[in-house]
Amino acid sequence: MPSLKRPNYIIALLLFCSWQSAAQQSSSSASLIRDIYSNWFYERPFTYQECDTFFYSDRVDSNIINKVKQSFLSDKEFKEWDPDQATYVKRKTRFTLEERRYIASQLDAVKTMSWPAKMFPFAYMIPLNTVDPLLAKTDNSKLKPQQKICMEIQHFSVPFFLRNNTLCFFYIGKSTIFSKEGAFWIYENVNGEWKKLASIYEWSAASKLKYNTEIDFFN
Repeated sequence: MPSLKRPNYIIALLLFCSWQSAAQQSSSSASLIRDIYSNWFYERPFTYQECDTFFYSDRVDSNIINKVKQSFLSDKEFKEWDPDQATYVKRKTRFTLEERRYIASQLDAVKTMSWPAKMFPFAYMIPLNTVDPLLAKTDNSKLKPQQKICMEIQHFSVPFFLRNNTLCFFYIGKSTIFSKEGAFWIYENVNGEWKKLASIYEWSAASKLKYNTEIDFFN
């Protein structure tokens, strides 16, 4: 049996490690995204029974990602979130220059990514550029108030990871006939479970379609 040459062995090992890392990231990404759908699915019977469709946009607004990047590059540390107290605490998360450059490049990549249709059962994908017109049409329709409330469109980014897949960066937001909101979170893997660690950027606003007010972004 021919011996395995050292260079080939090293290449094989690197390829395996790369594949293993990609598999871990894929599994973690699916877990975070699945949580959004699961929360909707299991809370649905206790809110409005008419809500039989999970609406999501095909991508996240590039303007929001640009503001996330701007906020990230202007701040060197971020207050950490304590899930037990449901508040921010004095501890702060910091990143090296190399990490900051990597995160900035990943944010640029997020702007080019989009989600396919039929990602989940009972789900319907809505192109981002049709979200506002659809919400306006829903608000002005003759649907029951409960049915109008069901038009809640979820926005979520493709997660990316840092520090050997122990940190994850993920945007979650939603749009309704009443308001819009979103937050770009840093998650930490704690004993195999993703928990919110810190927020890079958060925003919310009353719908300018309904209240004739400008959308106001803020940290």
